[in-house]
Amino acid sequence: MINDLVILPVEINGRELSFLLDTGVNSTILFSLSEEDTTVINNPVTVYLKGLGGGKPLRGLQSSHNLLKIGDIVAKDHSLYIIPGDVVGISNRLGVEVNGILGYDFFKDFIVEFNYKRKKMKVYEPEAYEYKKCRECVDLPLYFYKGKPYVDAEISEKGKTPKNVRLLIDSGSGDALWLFKNTEKDITLPEKSFEDFLGFGITGSVYGDRSRIKALSMGKFDLREITVSFPDSLYLQDINAFEERDGSIGSQVLRRFHSVFDYEKKMLRLKPNSDFKDPFEYNMSGIVVEHNGYNIVKNAKSKPVFNVDSNNGDEGTRVYKSTLQIVYSLEPSYEIAEIRPNSPAEESGLMIGDEIVRLNGRPVYRYNLEKILQIFSSKEGRRIKLSILRSGVPMEIEFRLERIL
Repeated sequence: MINDLVILPVEINGRELSFLLDTGVNSTILFSLSEEDTTVINNPVTVYLKGLGGGKPLRGLQSSHNLLKIGDIVAKDHSLYIIPGDVVGISNRLGVEVNGILGYDFFKDFIVEFNYKRKKMKVYEPEAYEYKKCRECVDLPLYFYKGKPYVDAEISEKGKTPKNVRLLIDSGSGDALWLFKNTEKDITLPEKSFEDFLGFGITGSVYGDRSRIKALSMGKFDLREITVSFPDSLYLQDINAFEERDGSIGSQVLRRFHSVFDYEKKMLRLKPNSDFKDPFEYNMSGIVVEHNGYNIVKNAKSKPVFNVDSNNGDEGTRVYKSTLQIVYSLEPSYEIAEIRPNSPAEESGLMIGDEIVRLNGRPVYRYNLEKILQIFSSKEGRRIKLSILRSGVPMEIEFRLERIL
């Protein structure tokens, strides 16, 4: 689990890789490979891929008859798309290596049960799964369009009549809820909102507006004061071919449930877990941090040693001393990748490309990206002290987290 996203070990044609499990894609996508690594792929054909993000379509390869293995699950004739080279920056944004995305082609053959609290996923043959009676659960019908699952829900906004919406179930999104602005359906940007970086697709960054709505209701479950993002229409023109789609439900909602995905029966079962009533928060600092390689770090460690003093009897006397041992290690480097306009970070003078050296007095390499995001989303008014390097020049920056919504 990284920022509520599910990362799985997957084996492709005998090679061990890490994949993001994403219900929002209909095909398996492989990236972060060199040209030489693509030789393990069977029957490649050139294609062009377009997805969420503002960039141009990417040149890739379509491959068939591949052997895919996840645990004891084996698919002997798996098709996938390959994007050669390191053009997709998901790994840098998550801080762990991610080689691809696994979607519909995996889910369609199994019943998949998620336990977000225990970080466990169980996969069943459909005929072997037995549904138990569950008073706390709700079973929602799934609707499919081009291999992607949708669910009907209801949104409530202050001063407006609740309205029904059809939302993509998108486990690969780190947000709670996305809505697409549509005046005909009265889905409009709330009066209180702010512009922000929303996410990262295979063809680039996605920007839009963040806000809150009164509630998102799925069956009998109401999620109150939920954060919502409204992506700019520029980033949706190539992916929103399904006219009935009004937005997406992301991992910040899914992690609050124990869930069962049953594509064969077209059903999603939800049972609230202990995180259900957790408040929805967003990054209040205004900066997005990404992994940017490694630095060599010099550390001095105390090492106890002893010597024998032969002048004190035949056996001698053991004299304990302490010496310093110099240890060098490779530690992650983090830099600022995005800055929200008019945010506390921008007003403090931070700039894109600044390398963060220390966070609140502690070396930043002692944190992972998930922990850094937790600090930036923690508490309004919290003081953030950063030691940075800008073009090799050290600087000290300080600001406080500010909640806009």
